[in-house]
Amino acid sequence: MMKDQKAKFIKAIEEGWNKGNMDAWDEFYAPGLIHHRPPLPDFNSLEEEKESIKGTLSAFTNSKITVHEIISENDITAWRWTWTATHTGQSPSLPIPPTGKDITLAGCNIDLWKEGRIVEEWEYSDYLGFLQQLGVIPPLG
Repeated sequence: MMKDQKAKFIKAIEEGWNKGNMDAWDEFYAPGLIHHRPPLPDFNSLEEEKESIKGTLSAFTNSKITVHEIISENDITAWRWTWTATHTGQSPSLPIPPTGKDITLAGCNIDLWKEGRIVEEWEYSDYLGFLQQLGVIPPLG
């Protein structure tokens, strides 16, 4: 991935998460995208992912994703990010009543590219810390 392509990719990710314009992702994600995000269910298409993210953004306002770095080699890209938001609603994929709490979720994604688009993505995020911040799971210790 060349420097200008990295900048466009970061802008598209930020556009989708920060402004809710997920159509910006169409340039980089294949329609048949498979997105793995343990412990949550996979997304099996780009449209399925967009619909879920729309629900997330309706439940978490003041959404801001920051991409910290991207490393790319051949057809694999890894990127580290942080997402911050305020939990003001109830998401269809995470049916937790609104808490009003500010959250921070950190994660990394590994992407497989074919013919210029991401066809498969593996997300590794701190969902334990996320659920602790929401008060769903008590702090450890």
